[in-house]
Amino acid sequence: MPDPFKTLSQPPRYNLNEADLHAKFILASSSTHPDRYTDPVEQAQAAERSAEINHAYAVLSDPERRADALLVLLGGPAKDQDKSLPPSLLMDMMETREQLEEAIAQENLTALDKLRAWAHEQRETHLKTIADLFADTQGGLPADTAKAIRLELNALRYIQRMLDQMPG
Repeated sequence: MPDPFKTLSQPPRYNLNEADLHAKFILASSSTHPDRYTDPVEQAQAAERSAEINHAYAVLSDPERRADALLVLLGGPAKDQDKSLPPSLLMDMMETREQLEEAIAQENLTALDKLRAWAHEQRETHLKTIADLFADTQGGLPADTAKAIRLELNALRYIQRMLDQMPG
């Protein structure tokens, strides 16, 4: 897929103006909508462009996907190239998953709410760290910063997966 930042005329940075992003998405979507064309070839081309615009907006409007795309764009490792994790994350996640399974089995809504709050807090902490790391990359992306961003993104995926799998 093409560079989502270029597709929606956004600067290649982590912190984006959401209102500007949305406005550029609406403008691009409306100008390339396939219904605007009668010629089948033009309609097909417009459908491809619309899919590209929709994909770019989906990536840039999600902080995790935006960070992942920006990291790769700046020459950092893709998620399939570096699966490293913070040293204690796996043990912490195993313990938290056990607590989650127990809360689900016992239908303990208070415990589920606490675990959900913990996971949201962890997610926000990782996103803040990622934003801070990208903020320090004005002159380029040093290898150690790229590695640190990938580490945070990999940890964030574990947290997000747990959130996605929580009941309710």
